[in-house]
Formats: sequence, C-alpha cells, structure tokens
Amino acid sequence: MHERAREVSGLNGLKKFQRMREGLVARFLAVADLHSRDATLQVIRLLAEAQAPDALLLAGDVTSHGSSQEVRRILDHLPGRVLAIPGNLDLAAAFDAAVAGGKAGSLVGACVQVAGVRVAGPPRHGSSAWLPCEVLVVHEPPRGILDDVGGGRHIGLIEHLEAMRRLKPLLLVCGHCHESAGIEVHGGTTVVNCTAGRGGRGALVEVSGAQARAQLL
Repeated sequence: MHERAREVSGLNGLKKFQRMREGLVARFLAVADLHSRDATLQVIRLLAEAQAPDALLLAGDVTSHGSSQEVRRILDHLPGRVLAIPGNLDLAAAFDAAVAGGKAGSLVGACVQVAGVRVAGPPRHGSSAWLPCEVLVVHEPPRGILDDVGGGRHIGLIEHLEAMRRLKPLLLVCGHCHESAGIEVHGGTTVVNCTAGRGGRGALVEVSGAQARAQLL
C-alpha cells in the first residue's frame, strides 16, 4: 500500500476508535525508539496533530547517542504537550540539557498531572524512589512482558516488573524491544510496548476511571 494511503487508513481507524470513547479522563499518544529518524518523527507529528492528545509520551531512545541540540530538535518538533524520558541510547546529560532549555517536560524522577491522571517516570540515577501514579513510563519493559528479542531471549528489567507490581499503575508504557511491540494486561496493569523501532507508529491510549485501553497504530 502507498505510504500516504496507509496514513489515511490509519487515521480512519483512529477516528473509529475515538467514537468508542466514553467517560474519557485522559488521552495519550505514546511512542518509543524514534532514534532520530526524521520519517518516523514526521509520522508521529501528523498523528499528534490529528488526534490532539492530552500529552505525547516518549518512552526513550529519542536519539542514538545524540547531542542535546539533536534531542531538543526532535522534542521541539512535536506538537502539544510532550513528556519524555531518555532511553539506553540517549545520553543522560544531553537529554537533561535539552529538556531544560526546550518545550518538553522530563518524567525522570517526576510525577505530573495530565487531565487529572498522574503520570510518572523512572527514578533519577542513584535513587530507588518510584512515585505512585496511574501511568508509568519506562524505557525497558518489565522482565518477561513484551521483551522477547528472539530465540526466547528476554531483556526486560526485573526492577521494572517489581515497580509495576508494587505501584499497580493502570498503564505502563515502554519500548526498547523493537521485536515485541504489543499490548498485554498483567495484574490489572495494561502494558504497552509502543516501539517505533520496526515501522511502528506508537499507540493511542485512553485512561478512563479505573481502566486503561490501548490501540497500536
């Protein structure tokens, strides 16, 4: 299918998903693993403009060892409210400098309110303080969940699994494992691997009351 036709088809599907909404509390567009790819960045920008989510959640690997200028270029290119964390291929100092001087907000060691829903990221380096939230954004998946990179090899983090079990968020957003984009529910938490690493377009997520629902794009 032609790329533009795929975009139109995807947007039509999103409009159908939008009509299903009832009692909406908060709506998010979530994506991970942009890796500085301009084509992917443009697709996410178009989706964000079309859907106008309450916030765009970036679950790490904005770049691949990019400078602060590169991180800021990407974050500032995206419309609306942008909340991000670095991934394993983002330089921590570059990420911190980019969000300090740009429009995006960092979720590292932070919890913010989005349409009445608490959204938090991982602790700062050297800290083990995970913050209570309804939406938890991490880069690596919880161990054993949407983290298979082939051959039965799982590379999720046990600390993310333990945090999920302890905090019991309605939604956990992650990426990192390009091979395992998907949605699973574990113990009342909807886990979304929203990687764009293999042609994905992230996920549209809605949090309503005590429920979260998601659709890969």
